[in-house]
Amino acid sequence: MFYNSSEPSQTLAILQKEDLSVIVVDDLQFSREVIKSGLTKAGFTDIRTASSGYEALYFLNQRRADVVLADFWMPGMNGLEVTDLIRRWDENNDRYTGIVLLTAEDTATSVVVAFDRGVDDFISKSTNQFELAARVYGAARTAHQQNELRERTRSFGSQFMRVKQYSLQDQDTNLPNRTHLETHIEALVKHCSSRGGGLGLGLIEVTAENSQLRPGTLKTIANSMQLALRPLDVVARFDTDIFAVLIYYQDPDSFNTRMFQRLIENIKRHTNETSDLGQPLKISLGIWHSHDLDPVPAVADIVSAARKALQPVS
Repeated sequence: MFYNSSEPSQTLAILQKEDLSVIVVDDLQFSREVIKSGLTKAGFTDIRTASSGYEALYFLNQRRADVVLADFWMPGMNGLEVTDLIRRWDENNDRYTGIVLLTAEDTATSVVVAFDRGVDDFISKSTNQFELAARVYGAARTAHQQNELRERTRSFGSQFMRVKQYSLQDQDTNLPNRTHLETHIEALVKHCSSRGGGLGLGLIEVTAENSQLRPGTLKTIANSMQLALRPLDVVARFDTDIFAVLIYYQDPDSFNTRMFQRLIENIKRHTNETSDLGQPLKISLGIWHSHDLDPVPAVADIVSAARKALQPVS
């Protein structure tokens, strides 16, 4: 979906003051009540008051706020330090909170420093309640824009991960596909060449005369192979009729090619050696393995060697 930047988003079009949450932070109770009263008269209804930055952060942890309106000069923790706390909270929670600082001293230096620290707006305490409400609403609108953008980014990221996972998965069996397998082989080759150990690749071709295997048979074969393997071994659908098993081993004495024969026996047992259409299955096996990866083989060479080794099994 493409968004036209010249058109206001639906979120902003329906943004109402009564839907916004505001936290007022001031060490003086009188100031807090005056600000709250002015915002209430302007139409804001969800207003919480805090006497310190820590209390404001406590409120944020309880429930988010669209805008925090804080006094610049407060004992113990000033408005800039409150801003730092909120921005860290925003970062940890992947959100954006509008921040407006109030001060009786509207100096250029203070303004520059405030904006550098991440403040959205900076206004004088002498500002009338209508301008204050307008500035708070503007900060809330900015926060909504930021949070809407973050939500879209999260959504696109989730979609991308789903597409990526789907592109690495075989649709018929839900096993890793050839691309995923070759990536895993490459990673294991690097691991073995730098830290030792060996790996074995077994290709198991299962065919039925004059027809391709149907999804039911393919899933049965996939399940039977997964049941016979260790959790760290990888089984994948390599090609239309070929499954692959990738095994890592540390000790060369622990690797035995008979493990692939056991896999085939498991396939035979679960399929009764027939396809969904009742045709007899023909099974071939090809194995490549090496413990001393010197020189380091290419993935394509490993796969090619295993394919060339394919031989029918009885």
